Amino acid sequence: MTTQTIPTFSITGADPSPALRVRNLVVRYGRGKDAIHAVDRVDVDVSRGRTLGIIGESGSGKSTLVKAISGLAPVSEGTIEIISNSGTLRPASSSIGRGGQVQMIFQDPVLALNALRPVWQSVAEPMEPGRLITPRRLRADAVELLGQVGLGPEIADRRPTHMSGGQRQRVTIARAVASRAPLVMCDEPVAALDISLQAGVLKLLDDLRTKLKLTYVFISHDMTSIARIAHDVGVMYLGQLVEVGPVNEVLKRPRHPYTQALIRAVPRIRANAARMVPLEGEIPDARRPPSGCRFRTRCPFAQEICAQEKPQNEVLDDRTVDGRRHVTACHFWREIRDGKANYREESL
Repeated sequence: MTTQTIPTFSITGADPSPALRVRNLVVRYGRGKDAIHAVDRVDVDVSRGRTLGIIGESGSGKSTLVKAISGLAPVSEGTIEIISNSGTLRPASSSIGRGGQVQMIFQDPVLALNALRPVWQSVAEPMEPGRLITPRRLRADAVELLGQVGLGPEIADRRPTHMSGGQRQRVTIARAVASRAPLVMCDEPVAALDISLQAGVLKLLDDLRTKLKLTYVFISHDMTSIARIAHDVGVMYLGQLVEVGPVNEVLKRPRHPYTQALIRAVPRIRANAARMVPLEGEIPDARRPPSGCRFRTRCPFAQEICAQEKPQNEVLDDRTVDGRRHVTACHFWREIRDGKANYREESL
C-alpha cells in the first residue's frame, strides 16, 4: 500500500467540477488566549450534485462550519467559494436568502418559521426577497412547492403552530429550495423528528437533490442518517476534519480511531465493531486544544509523537470510488486500521 501527503481533504467524484470549495477556513470567537477556534483550518471540496455528510460529537464544530458557508457565522480566515455556471460567489461576504447561491435547512423548524404568518408566505419569501409584504401572486408558486415536498394545498394557509413537526420541516425544505439556490446546507434536519418520520424526510431531500440538481452539505450526529443520504462523509473533531471519504468506504473501513469510536456507538453499523475501542471522555476545551493530534487525550493508541506533531492528511491509493479518495489524519492509521486494541505491544 502506498500513501501520499496532500494539503487538503478533497473529494472529487465522477463530475470533477466542485460546487463548493473551502480553503483554510477559521471561525474564531473572542481574542487572545481565550479565543475559541470553532472551526480551525478546514479545507474541503464538494462535487456538484452530491451530498457531503459531516459528522461529529456536539462541540465538534460541524454546525459552525455550515453556518460559515451560509454566511451566518463570521469567517476569521480563509475562503469559501461556491462555483456556479455563472461564476464564483463567496457567501461569507453576502447574506443568506438574498437570491444567492446557498440556502439553509435548520434543525428546529419552529424557530425557522414565522409563527404569525401562513406557511405559504414563508415559502414564497425567498422567491422575491427584501419585501416587507409577500405578494399574493406568489401564493400559487408556493402551493406548488408545498406539493413537491408532499404537502397538500390545504396546508398553505395554516400557521406553523397548527402543523406537526414533520409538516413544519417539509415547509422549511420547500422554503430552502424556493430561491433555486444550487447549494443547500442541512443542519441536522431530521434530528427533531420522530424516528418514524426521519426516513421519509431523508428520501424527500435526496429526491429533490436529483430533481433540482442540488448539492448538499448535510450535518448530523447520527451515523445512520449519514449512511442513508450522503455520498461522502467528513468526520469532524474539535474544529478539524480528521477523516473524509466515500461514505461506504469510511463506514466499512474507518481509518481514524475517532471514526472507529463513533461507529462503535451505532449498533446497526457493523464495521468490525466488536474489535473497535469505545469512545470515552469529553471533547477538550476549544480554547486550549491539545498539542499535536487533538484526539490524543481520548485515544487509546496515542504515543509520544501524537503530542509532539500534528498528523498529516494522507490519501489511501489502494481504494477509490469513482475517483474519490479516502483521506485520514492519524500517525498510526496503518497499525490500528482494524481497531486492534493490542497495537502497542505489537509495534514495540
